[in-house]
Amino acid sequence: MRKIYFGDFRQYVLEHMKEIQKEDIESYTTEWFLIRYLKKITKITADGNLEYTRVEGSMRSLVRFYVDNVEEKSELGDRCKKIYNEYRALLRKKQSSKYS
Repeated sequence: MRKIYFGDFRQYVLEHMKEIQKEDIESYTTEWFLIRYLKKITKITADGNLEYTRVEGSMRSLVRFYVDNVEEKSELGDRCKKIYNEYRALLRKKQSSKYS
């Protein structure tokens, strides 16, 4: 399985985390849990070049959290969608370059 460079994606997730953390977040709120899911993703992607399967589990967890707990039309919902779309775009880019 080919490895994918997740460094730029990690930076993208870190930027979203910083934006959310600008305000003081209370424990056990939706924002607090979202930060925890995003921290998991940044911890895994810290190595840079990885097989996508190592990141896939954390991304699935983020999607489950989004579906179960975040309102679709909220700011947090938009952030979750943007992060997931960035992840999918990275995978599509690497998949299409594989066949070029």
